[in-house]
Amino acid sequence: MRDRRRYFYWILLLALPAFAADAGILGKPYTTWTLEEAVEVLNQSPWARQETFTRVIGGIGSGILGEKEIYSTFFVRFLSARPVRQAYARVKQIKAGYDQMDRAAKRKFDAALNPGLKMDVSNWIVVAVSFRSNDPSLELQITQFLQGQTTETMKARAFISTPRFHQVKLSAYFAPQDDVVGAKFVFPRRIQGVPVVIPEDQVVSFELDVPSFEQDLRANFFVTRMVVKGEPLL
Repeated sequence: MRDRRRYFYWILLLALPAFAADAGILGKPYTTWTLEEAVEVLNQSPWARQETFTRVIGGIGSGILGEKEIYSTFFVRFLSARPVRQAYARVKQIKAGYDQMDRAAKRKFDAALNPGLKMDVSNWIVVAVSFRSNDPSLELQITQFLQGQTTETMKARAFISTPRFHQVKLSAYFAPQDDVVGAKFVFPRRIQGVPVVIPEDQVVSFELDVPSFEQDLRANFFVTRMVVKGEPLL
């Protein structure tokens, strides 16, 4: 029987999404995405969701830094999904004024982005997790937790599961650096030659044990997946 740890459960539904057809985002080069489109891919797309927990501080003049409602948001994204990496790249482009650069400047900027865009994920499924809160102490607490973990310590805290594989073990963990991507959880695409995720799968779940978080951690994320020319964008 599982111990009484507090776990987040993110349930990722895998199916051909209406997202691409409705938004039209994937039908054009990512370098033409608007900031709003890039943020949509990062936050409310087939490969990403955000979950916000709130609590209200009662009393006149109460709250943290003048806030009466405290929010805490976890962001979970498939970093191994090409559209997510493209969205991160596009946000960086827009913030740097990429569209107004000359060709030489664009080539230099592209060279800096290419390692992330062309990351080899043929053998790995990568989940990125970040956290934000308007309670500075809580944000610091969760950030310190994520930064203080290693692959070995996270192996007992983070898993993905599919219809054929229950709690796939973590292969590697990378603590958050000075970027917006957050912590990175790396899982194998195959176990003894068998794919962890196949196109017919309807559900993949990601779970993470976050200690000392004073909210109901049974949160659900519903995320879809695309297959383009036979290649799963996961």
